[in-house]
Amino acid sequence: MTFSITARCEKTGQLGIAISTKVIAVGARCTFAKARVGAIASQSFSNPYLGINGLTYLEKGLSASETLEKVLSEDPSTEVRQVSIVDHQGNVAVHTGKECVE
Repeated sequence: MTFSITARCEKTGQLGIAISTKVIAVGARCTFAKARVGAIASQSFSNPYLGINGLTYLEKGLSASETLEKVLSEDPSTEVRQVSIVDHQGNVAVHTGKECVE
């Protein structure tokens, strides 16, 4: 079983990500965060570019929802992806593809 969370502290604005799964060193491939920008977790059949590109879009001012829409439009395998995004304002967006393993 896999769990992931992206969050922003309303009081301090600090961002965080936590992931737990059977895959060794998953944090090196699936967690992306930048202070005052946002945090992104990508799991299932991970694609690190969801996080890499996603932080770039957040930094350019896109919201969490707009960023999610953009990174998914660039990914040919969205049905096997799980993604959660929180932007620097605390807005969130999530996606779980229909072909992700339960």
